[in-house]
Amino acid sequence: MKVLIIGASGLVGSHLMVAAQRRNWEVMGTYHNFARPGLIPLRLTDAVGVRQLIREYQPDTIFLPAFRSHVDYCEQHPEETYQVNVAGSVNVAIASGEVGAKLVFYSSDYVFNGRNGPYQETDKPDPICVYGRQKLTVEEKIGRLLADFLILRITVVYGNEAQGKNFVSRLVTTLAEGQVLKVPQDQVGSPTLVDDIAEASCRLVAVNANGIFHVVGPERMSRYQFALEAAKVFGLSGEKILPVTTAELAQAALRPLEAGMVGDKLVQTLNWNLRGVAAGLTYLKQTRVGEYVSI
Repeated sequence: MKVLIIGASGLVGSHLMVAAQRRNWEVMGTYHNFARPGLIPLRLTDAVGVRQLIREYQPDTIFLPAFRSHVDYCEQHPEETYQVNVAGSVNVAIASGEVGAKLVFYSSDYVFNGRNGPYQETDKPDPICVYGRQKLTVEEKIGRLLADFLILRITVVYGNEAQGKNFVSRLVTTLAEGQVLKVPQDQVGSPTLVDDIAEASCRLVAVNANGIFHVVGPERMSRYQFALEAAKVFGLSGEKILPVTTAELAQAALRPLEAGMVGDKLVQTLNWNLRGVAAGLTYLKQTRVGEYVSI
């Protein structure tokens, strides 16, 4: 298996590299801003460069976790982020089709409005923010352009990661310093260990699965509950974790509140279960390497 991972220095991409190499697949990875040894630079907005790389490498599968994922930044800069997130992803999709590669795109529960989660793959999307609309637009364009694809919706992702844009790490550091951390109690999601997302991705490719899958942990909880669980596992007091409403945070973009997703289709397809929050956080603590990222 010959695979290309676009965005291989990020949270999901770096773990995809590990999971693919563990299978002895031939792997090439790219980065945009965060250079790492062995990766090559690539800008999604460079349609010619994207096409040239994919044509020269001739991958069997292309994983595309790369996305401008700061939700509020997307809301404040819709045109700029559209060029990267939508136009850039479409560049990859077109090139994938030209070489006959399967495309694996990573989406989110932000494609839903968050009024009646948890959501299944068959539920109708209705995004309420720019980030969610961009994700859904890419989903729709991939569905029109390609016959062989996977759209993997993920949410509240946590795990080891080399960059410092994190939730669990910030939580641990903040609480250890005795500071208060405000966490929304009305945003509900499905926390998922990134190692399991990478493993599920490779397993789905290996069985030649196609279409949309929700790749999520088995539990659904608020960000506040998740923060308390993380504090508990890392042996820290949760007294300084302050529950607030999303409205109090005055964020630029609307959030789907009652979100989260159901992963039954994935479990049935693979006959394999993702780890729950306690097991995932315990694994994270045991394998602690520098920084973590989430949410």
